[in-house]
Amino acid sequence: MISGIILAGGAGRRMKGKDKGLVLWHKKALIDHVIENFSPQVTCLVVNANRNIALYQQRGFPVIQDKALQLLGPLAGIDVGLEAIQTEWLAVAPCDSPLFPSDYVQRLYDFAQCNKLALTWVHQNGQDHPLFCLIHRELQEALNDFLYQQGRRKVLDFFNSHGRAMIFSEDVPHFANFNDEESLK
Repeated sequence: MISGIILAGGAGRRMKGKDKGLVLWHKKALIDHVIENFSPQVTCLVVNANRNIALYQQRGFPVIQDKALQLLGPLAGIDVGLEAIQTEWLAVAPCDSPLFPSDYVQRLYDFAQCNKLALTWVHQNGQDHPLFCLIHRELQEALNDFLYQQGRRKVLDFFNSHGRAMIFSEDVPHFANFNDEESLK
């Protein structure tokens, strides 16, 4: 039993302010590509969004917003996801990365179990992809402290303190995110 959250709460600065999850790629919104591949990998799914809430709700999944009014980055989305879940684990996928293996959640879970980790994320071709991660709900208090008490935002600072990356050895370019209009091409 693993819950899933799609992070769609960013400001889209590099996308000229566009809501990245709703940007079209191959005639579908980026989030629809992610939902199609991610939802079969998890027991239940929610979307973290801070604008265009009604458009995200049309996809048929609950939409949750960050707790803070100012955008604090992806860790804020993971934080509200951990608060919302009923399962022990939360799998995470960003809305702007539509290409990923259809078994990445299971692979992260197996790696976490084997290595007794409460947090693991994807590392491929020499690059970390921390927003493709699996985090245990026991880290919710530590994450809340990191964000709201310490005022820290760097994803890998928190992740490296609490877990370890799993190496994905495929050569195919999975996990690339579309941060700007050029990368969509």
